[in-house]
Amino acid sequence: METVLLGFINNKAELRSLKRTLIRSNTRGVYKGDNDDLWISDNADIQFISENIENRRIQLGKTSGFERLYHKVAKLYFGGMKRHLADIRQYLKPGAHLGYVVGDQASYLRVLIRTGKLLADIAESLGYEIVDIDLFRTRFASATREQMREEVVLLRWPG
Repeated sequence: METVLLGFINNKAELRSLKRTLIRSNTRGVYKGDNDDLWISDNADIQFISENIENRRIQLGKTSGFERLYHKVAKLYFGGMKRHLADIRQYLKPGAHLGYVVGDQASYLRVLIRTGKLLADIAESLGYEIVDIDLFRTRFASATREQMREEVVLLRWPG
């Protein structure tokens, strides 16, 4: 709504165009031609998680269009975050601090994704310093009936 009120978008076509630039976090936001997964194609941990999700889907006989995208969404999300972290470096002053609130995930067929740790590893590979990963809170995940961690990943850009 804010994007319309502030004049950033004026019609449905502009909204669609904007949505294509966003980081993928669920199956409804995946578009044909998305390629952020290429950013993390060399990340063994994320590839392993993605393969586990896909293997679990096959094992459980899940065949819906959304379920077939679960493994892809995980790669697109982390690839999108890597793209974001790479792109903003040019705008950061040396010594800049950043904080990202992220939550662990297990809703993709109960495969655990330690989001904070993975994001910190990605940031470090791009030259960021990991200041800390602080527990923000825990939340009850209905899919697993467990408490899941939400963390603040604190980064520093050395410049």
